[in-house]
Amino acid sequence: MNCSAFQIKTFKAYDGAEIHYVDVGSGQPMIYVCGFGSTIASQAPFIDAMRSRGRIIVLDQRAFGTTPAAGEMGVHQSARDVRALMEALELPHVVLYGYSMGAAVTFSYISQFGTAGLSKIILGDMSPKLINEGDWALGLYQGHYTRSMYEKDLELIRTDYKRFALIVAEGLLFQNSPQHARNFTGTADEIRARILNKRNDPIAQGLIQGMVDITEEHMAANYEYWSTMAGSDFRTVLPEIDVPVLILYADPGSGYSPATAAYMKSQLPNAALMPIYGCTHMAASENPMQWRGCIAAFAYS
Repeated sequence: MNCSAFQIKTFKAYDGAEIHYVDVGSGQPMIYVCGFGSTIASQAPFIDAMRSRGRIIVLDQRAFGTTPAAGEMGVHQSARDVRALMEALELPHVVLYGYSMGAAVTFSYISQFGTAGLSKIILGDMSPKLINEGDWALGLYQGHYTRSMYEKDLELIRTDYKRFALIVAEGLLFQNSPQHARNFTGTADEIRARILNKRNDPIAQGLIQGMVDITEEHMAANYEYWSTMAGSDFRTVLPEIDVPVLILYADPGSGYSPATAAYMKSQLPNAALMPIYGCTHMAASENPMQWRGCIAAFAYS
């Protein structure tokens, strides 16, 4: 299934940019904000599964999928685009679901608009701060991602995008705990071979394809998405969230630690934890029945 199975619609953002989205199902509306590089097309199975449970709305963020690159880009602009979409569709009470980078968009939405228009929030396997520094060790790669790595990534996005993308893919497909020490070295071809030698399955193949086989326009835009996502610290946003929150997380995980989810719950006034056991950051694909079931039960109840 691909995005051709859905009618692609368009709305105008605050700055006049045209953003493409799909709107299917009926009843309680849920806006799903996809992760880094994900698109309506890549999320078609999830959209199709949700449409029988309630109304689901998904936008292609700027430079992703069918939406062209235009104006400012990054998680803060995506949050403004979500708000503009809600206003365009006149939606007063929305469940906002952000997975991975989509959760960073959700955090930015809260920082800019509070919980205006939101009835519930779903956060999918994410940290409010990706860079591990000082006394903070609950960020990306289960505590391994440092500021120097972040700065190197920004350089790689512009000079060797394929290598950057494969480093990220490897970090999301395998554990990064002290017991599973990570190797962030190698050329793009060496990293690809290392990944597929350990895990040559449709999930790994799909992630690599989705990260690497993208347009030049999308690659350039990813500098803005990565810098605004990984360079932000949203920890102060958490206590401001005054609507019910479901925190979905992978256990043992790979991108983030279960302790990250526990930290977020401790900072949120009204939150529930839901672990997806035996999974990496790709839990939505590794255990889709449980992942989708948890989302549907929370969003549409």
